[in-house]
Amino acid sequence: MGIAICAGIALSLSTACSIADAPDDPVESLDSQSSEIIGGEIAEASPWAVQVFDVRGNTGDFYQCTGTLVAPRWVLTAQHCIADEGETSAVRIGSNTYREGQRIEVDAIEVPSAEVDIALLHLTEDAGGAVVQLAPAGPAVDGTDATVYGWGSEGTPLVMAPSLKKAVIHIDGRRSDDELLATGVTGSGWSGDSGGPWFVDGLQVAVFSASSGQDGTNLHASLAGVDVARHRAWIDATIASGPTDHAEDEVVLYDLSDFSGVSQGFGIGRHNLPDMAIIGNDRASAIKVPAGLRVTVFTHHNFEGEARVFTSDADLVAAGFSDVISSFVVSRASDPQEDVVALYEHADFSGDALLYGVGSRYLIGGAWDKRISSVRVPDGFKLTLYDLFFIYSPASRVITADANLDSYDFDDQTSSFTVERP
Repeated sequence: MGIAICAGIALSLSTACSIADAPDDPVESLDSQSSEIIGGEIAEASPWAVQVFDVRGNTGDFYQCTGTLVAPRWVLTAQHCIADEGETSAVRIGSNTYREGQRIEVDAIEVPSAEVDIALLHLTEDAGGAVVQLAPAGPAVDGTDATVYGWGSEGTPLVMAPSLKKAVIHIDGRRSDDELLATGVTGSGWSGDSGGPWFVDGLQVAVFSASSGQDGTNLHASLAGVDVARHRAWIDATIASGPTDHAEDEVVLYDLSDFSGVSQGFGIGRHNLPDMAIIGNDRASAIKVPAGLRVTVFTHHNFEGEARVFTSDADLVAAGFSDVISSFVVSRASDPQEDVVALYEHADFSGDALLYGVGSRYLIGGAWDKRISSVRVPDGFKLTLYDLFFIYSPASRVITADANLDSYDFDDQTSSFTVERP
């Protein structure tokens, strides 16, 4: 069954939830109305507590999540709390009062994997608050009580509590290799507290990720939190090394179109979905391409589907190709293009081109219907053109080399096609 990993403010315009596979357990679903403290009590002074905000241009700071200060310039929170397209992040530290405390902007974001709901935010200056102590790698906390903290409302979505709250929860066991499963005792969670800490004996053992069965009144809802001990080595290494500094000769994919947010660098080679562990599938919104390199990106894994070619830095939102990349090839710009079939609107390989890897495309009624006049087909590819709907078409042509289609009596006749690499 699935677990919903959901943004801190469930009703905000930037919020989204994704479903990740996990073993069956008593939780039917962990929904987007997750992670404010329902019940509980007002917390003691907590100088390590962090309020995480999205910064939305002229709109200002929009509260998103809770976090903890783990080093003078690092905040630990949930990955789904980071800024979305068109936003940046900022934090407030050192006050239990909502929207008060030292305000510091975030200049870098680090994650261990796109699939794990944990993130480190790097701050532009040192924070004045105390840092939390993190659970060391190894010890199990199953069957123990923990304390969860957050700026939770008393049941009204989008209305945060005026002061930091806390509640006792019971850690029942594991949701998955990365997550702990808990049940509220004196209180539980709803939207707004994602990214906040679970403490056992003064050590932070988890980062609050989501909850289930919460309608704004349930003190005993089920909770999921990312296991800090499991990711302690990554946390320590990231803090020690600082924000990722990509090599000048690397192609870099970013999750925000202004070349910020989560990023991952790649060298020359073929990069399939498993290689994109940090940036993740269908997430790239900008690409940095060093001089002399060419990047051929595909909408599907295994270098399949529609393709685009980039030889310089590009805002993928502006290019109409954001959040779709699932595999890509980095090569020298001077190397022959051997990864895609190119279909051109005019003869002699001129005009606009539709690039495609292995796969099929239905064109009827679209911009490319009955528009293709020439094709480039690299060695090893087979292109089959149809004048209607694939194999049900009255006429088709098989092309295995570069060609002007008038020589096949098929100029401006294509309404669907299939690309194969036998």
